[in-house]
Parts: sequence; structure tokens; C-alpha cells
Amino acid sequence: MKVGVLGATGFTGEKLVEILLSHPKVEVTYLASRTPHSVSYYEFFPKFKGKTDLKCEPLNIEKAAECADILFLSLPHTVSMEYVPYLLKKGKKVIDLSADYRLDSSLYKEYYGKQHEDKNNLAKAVYGLPEINEEKITKAGLVANPGCYPTSVILALFPLLRESLIDGKIIVDAKSSITGAGRKAVIDYHYSNISGNIWAYKPFVHQHTPEIKAVLTKSTNKNIDILFVPHVVGVEAGIYSTIYVSFKKKVTGSQIRKVYDKYYKQCPFIRLNNDSSPHQKFWCGDLPKLKNVVGTNFCDIGFSVDYSGKNSVIVSCIDNLIKGAAGTAVQNMNIMAGWDQTLGLL
Repeated sequence: MKVGVLGATGFTGEKLVEILLSHPKVEVTYLASRTPHSVSYYEFFPKFKGKTDLKCEPLNIEKAAECADILFLSLPHTVSMEYVPYLLKKGKKVIDLSADYRLDSSLYKEYYGKQHEDKNNLAKAVYGLPEINEEKITKAGLVANPGCYPTSVILALFPLLRESLIDGKIIVDAKSSITGAGRKAVIDYHYSNISGNIWAYKPFVHQHTPEIKAVLTKSTNKNIDILFVPHVVGVEAGIYSTIYVSFKKKVTGSQIRKVYDKYYKQCPFIRLNNDSSPHQKFWCGDLPKLKNVVGTNFCDIGFSVDYSGKNSVIVSCIDNLIKGAAGTAVQNMNIMAGWDQTLGLL
């Protein structure tokens, strides 16, 4: 299958190209970015020298459609919807990694500050989180790849909400590498400001809050009361989400583990951590560590339940550029093509 990447020089675009070049069933045939003229891709990223001779070109949507069967759009928010209608009319499959097809039009305007210009295809887009939407992705022509924070949070909460176990407000304390913000010339993103540093930002108004709430509400038929506070942390890659929940009734760690097994036992990229507690009255789980997922497409999930059986801390961590973006996009492509979803990702 011939594939193209629009937005190939951003952090996510670079990771997409890296994964796709080693994929056994695809050929990368088109790369585009904001470059003013065609440049060999390895001149942007010397690590690709000897791996591809492709040039990265100024975006030409007609040429993109001619060169590829499936297009990955790693473009800024509010830009993808300019190109998706043309590609779909040309019979191409599209995986959009921006937020343009994740939210309904009213939420999109509220959080991204622009009226949605492609409401027809917005209604047809499938939310591309394979662990909860695999069947719909199989039939999709347009997939809205999830955000990085939502991936870690939704995967941690979906089984428990689906089984009606959680009561009251959910509090999410999530920490991310700065690469999730993209390549921007912003002073806060400089190494001297990032290294050894951490700060919270956008409580109550972060654009991923409505995505988390909308997807969990739709997939579980539950009203979600969630407080999401993201942080930037001075690490090279990854997202680490610590989630605080209370249960409607007393539960044991073994019962919670069975719930996760029920939904994720057949999911190749979910790894559940084991019980490490010598105590019989509570489950003190072997909680995930960020370095174990960096560089992979895995989501590691672990949890602890207190003595009362009514409160739990759930931890979920991913590589924000892989499972949080490029890896899930390739996983979606595999599902759309009818291939094993792990192809190119293990």
C-alpha cells in the first residue's frame, strides 16, 4: 500500500515516517511540509540517510492524492479540514492526527476557536482508539486519531465506567513531555527551561478535556464528571497519568483486575501490571514506570485500591509520540487494511 504523510517534519510526522519506513506492507511515496521548496528528507533528519531518498515537498494536495492510497495528516489543528474533503472525494483513506474530526462542531469552535468547515465528513469520522472502536475503524474511510492525553486517560477509565463502578468526580493529574506541543519557537520550550522543570497549565480549559468527556460518555453511556489538570515535565518523551476515583460499592483489587482483563485481554498494546502487595486487605499494585513505555506503542496500566475498597489510584502511561499519536495512527491503518494491528509496531 502506498502511503503519504502531510506534515512530515513535525515531531509526530517524523515518528510516523520512521515507523512506516520499517512497515512490511507499505511504501512511503509522498512527504510534505511547510518547506518552501523540495528538500531530501534526510537533510531534515540525517538519521534517515540511506533509508529513504524521498524529498519532502511543499504540500500539493492533488499530487498527494495521486501518489498515495492512504494519507496521514499530521497538520496543525484547523488545517486538516481544508484537505480532507478533496482526499475523500478521490477515494483515499485518511487518518487525521489533528483535532479537526474528534469533537462535534460546537465543542470544536469553543476549544479551537474556529467554525468547522467540513461538518458532513465530521459526522462520518470514526474516533480512532482501536481498543474501544476496532470494529468501526475496520469500515472507516476517515479516522480521527485520538489526542495523546485522552489516549492515556480513556484507556485507564473505559472498563471501570463501562461496568458502572465509578462514583462521583474523577480527578486526573497528567504529566507530559513538551514534544506533545509540537515544534514551535517558544521560549518555554527551550531546553534550559524544560530540563529539570515541571508546571501545570490550562486547568479546566485544556482542549483535551472535552475529548475525554465526549468519548467516555459516548462509549460507556455514563455522565462523566472529570477534573483534568495537565502538566509539562522535563523528560524526553511520554505521558504519565495518575487518576483518582471512588467506587459505588466496595471492590477488591482482584475484581478490578478481572474488569480490565475482560476488556483488554485481547488488546496487544495494553499491558496490565501485577499485584505486588503481600497484604490481603488491599491491592497495592505494581504501578507503571514511564521508561518502560517510551519508544513503544504500549499503554501500561496499574492501580491500587485502599483498605476500604472504595477508593483507587489508577496509573496509565504511554509514549506521547507513539501510542499517543503516530503508533496508534499506524495501528489504525493496519485495522483499516485488514492486517494484523501489530504490523510495524513491535
